[in-house]
Parts: sequence; C-alpha cells; structure tokens
Amino acid sequence: MKKNEKKSSIKRALFIGRFQPFHHGHLHAIKKLLKKYNEVVVVIGSSEELFTKENPFTCGERIEMIRCCFTKNEIARIVIVPVPDVNDNRVWVDHVLSHIPTVNNVYSNNPLIKMLFSQHGILVKSIEFYDRGAKEGVYIRKLMVENDRGWAEHIPKQAVDYLDSIEADKRIRKIVRMG
Repeated sequence: MKKNEKKSSIKRALFIGRFQPFHHGHLHAIKKLLKKYNEVVVVIGSSEELFTKENPFTCGERIEMIRCCFTKNEIARIVIVPVPDVNDNRVWVDHVLSHIPTVNNVYSNNPLIKMLFSQHGILVKSIEFYDRGAKEGVYIRKLMVENDRGWAEHIPKQAVDYLDSIEADKRIRKIVRMG
C-alpha cells in the first residue's frame, strides 16, 4: 500500500511550490485549501537550491515568507516540509511522499507535477489561478532585478516586510550580475 493510500482521520491537501518568492497566488491557493481541509501540507520544492537567479531565497527564508503571511490559527494547520530535488522524475513522487504525512488530495497547476503523480495513480486537482502572470515568481523576480518596486504589489505585505528586512531585491540584482 502506498503512503498516500493510508486512511487518516485528518483531511489533508498537498500543495507543492518553490515559493521564490511566496506571492498572492500562493496565499490565495493555500487559504482556499484551508477552507476545505483540516491541514495543508506545503512542500517547498528544490529546498536545497539557493542564491541562483531562479532560486534566490534559502529554504529558511521561504519558510519565513510563508509563516508570516498566516494567522496563528492558520499556521497551526499548515505543515511546511522542505523537499530537496532528486533529479530523477522516475522516483520523484515516491521521494516527495516519503517526506510528508498522509494526504487525501494533491493540488497543482504544474503539468509536470500532474503527469508524475498521475503515473503513480494519484489524481492531481487543479487550483484556481489568482491573477496568473502578474503573480508568477519569474515576473516578480524580473521586477526585483530591474529595481522596480512594483514587485511588492504582487506579494503579501508581511512577506514584503520580510523581504525588505533581508534586502532581497539587492541580493537578486547581485546574483544576476555575478551570473
């Protein structure tokens, strides 16, 4: 029996992302899942990646961004699990499932995640996009590189305050210059 097939009295949803950075789209998705489930398991993918153009934030910083955006009661219902890459799609789903508690449903709009889980017999449900395009990490990081403070409107205020405290925009510009 696969880990995901075990019965649990707690209804849990799985939501996977890199959260580079955590933005309004992520916040919207998790809050929507919190309305339907007792708990939401948030997997931080590529958790070992940091200080690159695509992954400028450390795993710890991503955890801080997520945690600061929820109330105490909400965060008590969110299980944040860092999962490093295995760089082998054939074993990735089993790798993810070995890191998390039992879940009832998986949510993602990422076609690769959907395909990999479906090959394991696990249905992945889509989650309604929230202002797709402007709420994508690639676009937000681009604004940060361009020194366009408009990036902040795409991120929850608490996460913006945190990113300002670590001078995230300066870091990203430095990483891009070095790369």
